[in-house]
Amino acid sequence: MNLRALAHGMLEENRDEIIRVVQDLVHIPSQNMPPGGQEKACQEYIAAYLGRAGLPASLYEPDQVPGLVEHPSYWPGRSYRDRPNVSSCLAGRGGGRSLLLTGHVDTVALGENVWTYPPFGAEIHDGKLYGLGSIDMKGPMGATLVLYKAIAEKGLRLKGALSYESVVDEEEGGVNATIAGRLRDGAVDGALIPEGTDLKVYPAARGALICDFIFRSTKGTWLDVGKSAEPQADAVKQMGLFLAHIDELSALRRQHPVHSLYTSYPDPVPVQVTKVYAGGWGNQVPIAVPPEGRIELIVQTLPGEEREDVYREMMDWLEGVMARYPDAFIVRPEIRYRLRWMVPTAIDPRHPLVLTMADCARQVMGHEPAILGAPYACDMFALHQIFDIPGIVFGPAGANAHAADEYVDLESLFVFWEALLLFVLNWCGVED
Repeated sequence: MNLRALAHGMLEENRDEIIRVVQDLVHIPSQNMPPGGQEKACQEYIAAYLGRAGLPASLYEPDQVPGLVEHPSYWPGRSYRDRPNVSSCLAGRGGGRSLLLTGHVDTVALGENVWTYPPFGAEIHDGKLYGLGSIDMKGPMGATLVLYKAIAEKGLRLKGALSYESVVDEEEGGVNATIAGRLRDGAVDGALIPEGTDLKVYPAARGALICDFIFRSTKGTWLDVGKSAEPQADAVKQMGLFLAHIDELSALRRQHPVHSLYTSYPDPVPVQVTKVYAGGWGNQVPIAVPPEGRIELIVQTLPGEEREDVYREMMDWLEGVMARYPDAFIVRPEIRYRLRWMVPTAIDPRHPLVLTMADCARQVMGHEPAILGAPYACDMFALHQIFDIPGIVFGPAGANAHAADEYVDLESLFVFWEALLLFVLNWCGVED
């Protein structure tokens, strides 16, 4: 059987359906807004799509899986009412390797971003499909759903079992639902997460220490300035000093040895300020010294780094800044952790899972794909480090994830689909 020709022929048969399913998913809001989320309608769409094709589809709430809430990696404070996972499996005929195709259906919140195109419109312009979650990750998840159904409807007899899984609550440092899936459905020989990768193969993912720094003032209103000779704390001044010296923390982070899959990145371990807030804005907010200010900081990490070491480095830097400006930091900033420690993770880039995916992508693209570490954190660490399941990330190109005018590139999505199908057939094996 010529698997390359088969994969290309099946793509031509399914192009229109891939676009339609991705548009359907983008049309349906599924924002993650801890402690809850809006994923139910999307998950019901996926289950119904599988059901119409005569394929098995189970809907279940993650925290109803025995052992999840008691699991040491469970992150508390989330609600999973009306937030089901979807699970489906095509049994193998024996003699092949099993594979899990798993990804998340939730998106970040829409926020206050100003979009050129409607965020739930799924409009196509110049070969790009725009919408919230289009690249992260409804585009690749919708395409993978069509691929999974197409394998069954084509009557392809896979030797190894193939599973499709759509989980909730991955954004905002989730991962509980991914853990629930493996506790419920068991181990597999390999897993693939179809996040956007620009058709690169990622056997590794960064980690992230995500912190909220809370700065507080002891001053009164702006009218009280100069009344007292006693030193007063000013949240805005503290924030300014924090931001003015953040590059020092970045420099400290870049002194560490760099994991081999990240040596090509200009900044392998970014330190990013992602939110700054103090006092509000507008005529409805009184003119006053803000009593409190907040900065959200993400310290990205590489495979091999431990949370305690990263935390200690960050705190040593902060202590140094405060020691230089004791009059400003009369009140110590408070540190809060709304999100879990996202663990950095990697498998050997020579693992058969990586090499098989790279070879299949090469056959479709006509050149070798780059094999790198993902420039973001994701739930792949749960597969690698909790369940000892080899996993990779591979997906299409797109841009503006978590921002206005997010899009997935459609031609890239089709290349991804064909390469992924060829990979499934090679990894699982298929009877003639």
